[in-house]
Amino acid sequence: MRMNILIIYVIKTLLLPLSGLLIIGISGLYLLNRHRRFAMMLLSFSLLMLWLLSLPLVTKYLAATQEIYPPLTNKALEKFSAQAIVILGGGLRKPALEYGQQATVKDNTLVRVRYGALLAKRTHLPLLVSGGKVLNSKLPSEAEIMSDILNNEFHQPVRWQEQRSRNTAENAYYTQKILHREDIQRILLVTHALHMRRAVEQFEQQGLQVLAAPTEFLSGPGEVDVFSFLPSIKALKNNSSVIHEIMGRAWYKLRY
Repeated sequence: MRMNILIIYVIKTLLLPLSGLLIIGISGLYLLNRHRRFAMMLLSFSLLMLWLLSLPLVTKYLAATQEIYPPLTNKALEKFSAQAIVILGGGLRKPALEYGQQATVKDNTLVRVRYGALLAKRTHLPLLVSGGKVLNSKLPSEAEIMSDILNNEFHQPVRWQEQRSRNTAENAYYTQKILHREDIQRILLVTHALHMRRAVEQFEQQGLQVLAAPTEFLSGPGEVDVFSFLPSIKALKNNSSVIHEIMGRAWYKLRY
């Protein structure tokens, strides 16, 4: 099973920018002497897409196609009557030198944990953290480390740890099994705004009622200025994340 996940991660990496565009560009260079016209098309396409995907302005509008859930409001919170808060893991960083070479959460996970802790403090709802061991079974699960951070750094106790999942679909499947035993059907779901659409789809497929609690929006009403048209590594990373979500939703339609 771990090999299947590894293969999926490798294929995903090769299809996404930057790898996908580099493969197209290198193919163009290889064919330059034999099929010059076609090679120039490949090179032009790879360079054009690399430039477009490195623009912050493209991030703003491309992310808006996936970030369909607005920020959580007090009115929505009161109307929904949630029974629990579910926080999804977003990856581990290992080894973390400053933490004695121990694994800790990536920035993506920490953003979700922080917002989940804020909601827990505000609502006094019980917390469930979801995330297993994806590629390295020797490391702690994401849920274990998230729980430690919530308990010890944010002082918000975690009631349940879901430690078996390796992707969003499994987050939903195994979380539902835990909450079903507790007779819980209505949850606040915490993840990135960009990831929320896919996450809600999977959790609702498991029969849970979901109120989206998205964090860290890439789209939004921010001003368009000169820097919106200047290439940046951050924009390339963000646009790659958007494409990852688009591909992920398409794959989930076929797989799940």
